[in-house]
This record gives sequence, structure tokens and C-alpha cells, in this order.
Amino acid sequence: MITELVKFKALETTTEDQLISKAELLMDFQKQQDGYIDCELVKSVEENGWYFIYHYESLEKVKVNGEKLRKNPAFERLMQLLIPESVHVSFYNKVKTW
Repeated sequence: MITELVKFKALETTTEDQLISKAELLMDFQKQQDGYIDCELVKSVEENGWYFIYHYESLEKVKVNGEKLRKNPAFERLMQLLIPESVHVSFYNKVKTW
């Protein structure tokens, strides 16, 4: 299993409700993609920091889904609410579950 962490900051004018609304549109698309397991949206308690925490079956499926995602209009709608240079993506292999 692959965990994808997408760290970002929202524009000061972006409300939490706006962000969740656009994220839900994106998740409707993601849920239909091969290899998608789940996603969680979390917010830092101390700053304007957000994370999407995705789980996928494999890195190969992440790459295929990422290409499709960037072409989806819901992706652009969400990106309009974010500070573009704040977006950072990283990938991790699952080692162990307790």
C-alpha cells in the first residue's frame, strides 16, 4: 500500500466550507479510480496547514490516477483555493500496521 501526503495552505480568502466543498467534488472522482483506497483531509491546529492523506494499492496506480486527476475540472477548482507554491506531494510505502 502507498500513502500519498499532499501538504498545502489555503488562500486567506478561502473558507473551510469552500475547501471541503471542492474537496468533496474531487473525492467523487477519486473514489471511482482503480487502486484508490481512501482519503482523509486534516488541518493543522496551529497554522494554515492542510493535508490530504491518500491510500492507494500501488505507486503505479497513483501515477495513473494523478494524470487523470490533473485533467479533471474539479482539480482546477480546488487549486484556485490554494497557495500554489505551498503544495508539496510525497509518497510512502506502508511498512507495518499495529
